[in-house]
Amino acid sequence: MQLDKKIIQRSSFILLVIVLSNIAFAQFEKEPKAVIVPMTYDFGDIIQDSVVTTYFVITNEGGELLKIKKVWASCGCTAVMPEKNELKPGESTKIKVTFDSKGKSGNQNKTINIETNDPENSTIKVPLTGNVIKKESSI
Repeated sequence: MQLDKKIIQRSSFILLVIVLSNIAFAQFEKEPKAVIVPMTYDFGDIIQDSVVTTYFVITNEGGELLKIKKVWASCGCTAVMPEKNELKPGESTKIKVTFDSKGKSGNQNKTINIETNDPENSTIKVPLTGNVIKKESSI
Protein backbone atom coordinates (compact mmCIF):
# COMPACT_ATOMS: atom_id res chain seq x y z
CA MET A 1 0.00 0.00 0.00
CA GLN A 2 2.80 2.41 0.96
CA LEU A 3 4.57 1.78 -2.38
CA ASP A 4 1.38 2.50 -4.34
CA LYS A 5 0.95 5.78 -2.48
CA LYS A 6 4.51 6.88 -3.40
CA ILE A 7 3.96 5.97 -7.05
CA ILE A 8 0.73 7.98 -7.10
CA GLN A 9 2.46 10.97 -5.47
CA ARG A 10 5.35 10.88 -7.96
CA SER A 11 2.99 10.46 -10.88
CA SER A 12 0.91 13.40 -9.65
CA PHE A 13 4.04 15.54 -9.29
CA ILE A 14 5.21 14.67 -12.83
CA LEU A 15 1.76 15.42 -14.21
CA LEU A 16 1.72 18.77 -12.38
CA VAL A 17 5.14 19.68 -13.85
CA ILE A 18 3.94 18.78 -17.36
CA VAL A 19 0.75 20.84 -17.00
CA LEU A 20 2.62 23.88 -15.64
CA SER A 21 5.21 23.61 -18.43
CA ASN A 22 2.47 23.53 -21.05
CA ILE A 23 0.80 26.59 -19.51
CA ALA A 24 4.09 28.51 -19.49
CA PHE A 25 4.83 27.49 -23.08
CA ALA A 26 1.33 28.47 -24.24
CA GLN A 27 1.81 31.94 -22.75
CA PHE A 28 5.17 32.26 -24.51
CA GLU A 29 3.58 31.41 -27.87
CA LYS A 30 1.05 34.21 -27.41
CA GLU A 31 3.69 36.91 -27.83
CA PRO A 32 4.40 38.25 -31.31
CA LYS A 33 7.60 36.94 -32.92
CA ALA A 34 9.22 38.65 -35.91
CA VAL A 35 11.25 36.49 -38.29
CA ILE A 36 13.05 38.09 -41.27
CA VAL A 37 14.20 36.21 -44.37
CA PRO A 38 16.89 36.66 -45.52
CA MET A 39 18.80 38.06 -42.53
CA THR A 40 21.44 39.65 -44.79
CA TYR A 41 21.64 40.61 -48.45
CA ASP A 42 24.44 41.22 -50.96
CA PHE A 43 23.49 43.24 -54.04
CA GLY A 44 26.72 42.10 -55.70
CA ASP A 45 28.20 44.41 -58.34
CA ILE A 46 26.10 47.52 -58.93
CA ILE A 47 26.68 49.84 -61.89
CA GLN A 48 27.35 53.34 -60.54
CA ASP A 49 24.33 55.71 -60.62
CA SER A 50 21.84 52.82 -60.88
CA VAL A 51 19.06 51.94 -58.43
CA VAL A 52 18.71 48.36 -57.20
CA THR A 53 15.85 46.80 -55.26
CA THR A 54 15.34 43.68 -53.18
CA TYR A 55 12.62 42.39 -50.87
CA PHE A 56 12.75 40.87 -47.41
CA VAL A 57 9.89 38.86 -45.94
CA ILE A 58 8.87 39.40 -42.34
CA THR A 59 6.65 36.75 -40.74
CA ASN A 60 4.85 36.75 -37.42
CA GLU A 61 5.65 33.33 -35.95
CA GLY A 62 4.09 34.24 -32.59
CA GLY A 63 0.57 34.06 -31.24
CA GLU A 64 -0.30 37.78 -30.95
CA LEU A 65 -0.51 40.66 -33.43
CA LEU A 66 2.95 41.80 -34.62
CA LYS A 67 3.23 45.55 -35.12
CA ILE A 68 5.95 46.99 -37.34
CA LYS A 69 6.45 50.28 -35.55
CA LYS A 70 9.24 51.79 -37.61
CA VAL A 71 11.63 50.92 -40.43
CA TRP A 72 14.68 52.95 -41.39
CA ALA A 73 18.01 52.68 -43.17
CA SER A 74 21.48 53.72 -42.07
CA CYS A 75 21.74 56.32 -44.83
CA GLY A 76 19.60 58.40 -47.17
CA CYS A 77 20.74 56.37 -50.19
CA THR A 78 18.62 53.42 -49.01
CA ALA A 79 14.82 53.48 -48.83
CA VAL A 80 12.80 50.94 -46.84
CA MET A 81 9.02 50.37 -47.08
CA PRO A 82 6.92 47.54 -45.58
CA GLU A 83 3.73 46.56 -47.44
CA LYS A 84 1.85 46.19 -44.13
CA ASN A 85 2.46 47.40 -40.58
CA GLU A 86 0.46 44.77 -38.68
CA LEU A 87 0.67 41.00 -39.05
CA LYS A 88 -1.66 38.44 -37.54
CA PRO A 89 -0.13 35.20 -36.23
CA GLY A 90 1.28 33.23 -39.17
CA GLU A 91 0.95 36.19 -41.56
CA SER A 92 3.83 37.59 -43.67
CA THR A 93 4.54 40.75 -45.63
CA LYS A 94 7.30 42.07 -47.85
CA ILE A 95 9.67 44.90 -47.02
CA LYS A 96 10.94 46.67 -50.12
CA VAL A 97 14.54 47.90 -49.94
CA THR A 98 15.93 50.22 -52.62
CA PHE A 99 19.56 51.35 -52.84
CA ASP A 100 20.53 54.35 -55.01
CA SER A 101 24.20 54.14 -56.01
CA LYS A 102 24.40 57.69 -57.35
CA GLY A 103 27.71 59.24 -56.23
CA LYS A 104 28.86 56.00 -54.59
CA SER A 105 31.82 53.80 -55.48
CA GLY A 106 33.47 50.69 -54.11
CA ASN A 107 32.25 48.44 -51.31
CA GLN A 108 29.03 49.54 -49.62
CA ASN A 109 27.84 48.43 -46.18
CA LYS A 110 24.39 49.61 -45.13
CA THR A 111 21.89 48.49 -42.51
CA ILE A 112 18.12 48.44 -42.43
CA ASN A 113 16.42 48.49 -39.03
CA ILE A 114 12.99 47.10 -38.27
CA GLU A 115 11.39 48.03 -34.95
CA THR A 116 8.50 45.82 -33.81
CA ASN A 117 6.58 44.89 -30.69
CA ASP A 118 8.38 41.51 -30.51
CA PRO A 119 9.46 41.45 -26.84
CA GLU A 120 12.40 39.13 -27.55
CA ASN A 121 13.80 41.06 -30.54
CA SER A 122 12.31 44.55 -30.74
CA THR A 123 14.84 45.98 -33.22
CA ILE A 124 16.11 43.77 -36.01
CA LYS A 125 19.19 44.92 -37.93
CA VAL A 126 19.68 43.56 -41.44
CA PRO A 127 23.04 44.21 -43.12
CA LEU A 128 23.19 45.06 -46.83
CA THR A 129 26.35 44.95 -48.91
CA GLY A 130 27.27 45.67 -52.49
CA ASN A 131 30.10 46.83 -54.71
CA VAL A 132 29.49 49.92 -56.82
CA ILE A 133 31.51 49.83 -60.03
CA LYS A 134 32.04 52.67 -62.48
CA LYS A 135 30.18 52.67 -65.77
CA GLU A 136 32.12 51.64 -68.83
CA SER A 137 32.68 54.77 -70.90
CA SER A 138 31.78 54.43 -74.54
CA ILE A 139 34.05 56.17 -77.05
